Amino acid sequence: MSDKVLQVNKYYSPDIGGVETVVKQYSEFLHENKFEVCILCVNKDFTLKTKIEVIDGINVVRCASLGTYFSMPISFIFYYYYIKLALRSSLIHFHEPFPLASVTSLFSLIGLFRKKKIIVTWHSDIIKQKILKGFVEFFQSLLLRRADVITTTSPNMIKFSKLLQDYSYKVKVLPLSIEVKDTITEDDSYILYLGRLSYYKGIDILLKAYDKSVTSLKLVIVGDGESSIVDLVNEYREQFPDKIIFKNFFVTEEEKWEMIKNCSFFVFPSVQPSEAFGIIQLEAMICSKPVINTNLPTGVPFVSLDKITGITVEPNNVDELSKAIDKLSFDIDYRIKLGNNACERVKTVFSDHIVLDSLLKIYNNK
Repeated sequence: MSDKVLQVNKYYSPDIGGVETVVKQYSEFLHENKFEVCILCVNKDFTLKTKIEVIDGINVVRCASLGTYFSMPISFIFYYYYIKLALRSSLIHFHEPFPLASVTSLFSLIGLFRKKKIIVTWHSDIIKQKILKGFVEFFQSLLLRRADVITTTSPNMIKFSKLLQDYSYKVKVLPLSIEVKDTITEDDSYILYLGRLSYYKGIDILLKAYDKSVTSLKLVIVGDGESSIVDLVNEYREQFPDKIIFKNFFVTEEEKWEMIKNCSFFVFPSVQPSEAFGIIQLEAMICSKPVINTNLPTGVPFVSLDKITGITVEPNNVDELSKAIDKLSFDIDYRIKLGNNACERVKTVFSDHIVLDSLLKIYNNK
């Protein structure tokens, strides 16, 4: 008889974000390894109907929702389904932060819930919603205390998160991972940023640094997001129509890989710890592309290492970013060296084969 696993997260495919990608990856892997997996999540949009479906052999319960406020879905029926599904499961895997689920830590103090094995994957602290932070952290602390195992995506997160520090004795580092595959790459003389255009991504700093640099490489920015940032990119594109290319839309997987494989190097200029890891860095690195990232107190500089697989600069530092852009633009031998190191780092640290095997050991208590 297979073990019954309940994965708890805000959303699930086809609602896709960084955490949702991880939940989908874990769930499909566990299903392949004979676990019976159920996802408990919430509908992103307002609906009075709970949808229960099977996706690729995985049971998905998408709870009715009053909508999303301050990035948090609101659902009262969620607690009914949590009690129902948790009691049927031998293991419950929470993905934090998810305030609605954090409150269920109260149930773990009651009767049958005490017998359940609990794993918490700590993706990031609550950064932006400061009003809710203190309230939610009370329940998060209860959940972490009750957890049998806590995983997080980098050793930096243990140092950064005050909540995790209290429970560091049971924290295991389980980084995000990608499928390692051979890629044929070219260098098509452009610098690439690809991702969501959000307040914490540092796009304004990138544009100022590019303007200050003396590189002859074009800057390609790909993504959609906040209108103020879209407007800013368009302003710079009008100033430098021959140097800045802006693709203001989300690309397909095939288009994404094509753009990465053909760039000279990748820039990841995030400025706030809302950026916890950056799996797009791994995708650039497996294509032997060096990454310019920032020295955030999260997993970002843990992914691509300064002067080994790329260049790490201080967040919000236009001068440092500009110099890094010029260094990788003109020193081609250095660029190739870092790119080769980047590919090797993904193969030896961030490969699905390595990371998911560690996940399986956690599930099997090894």
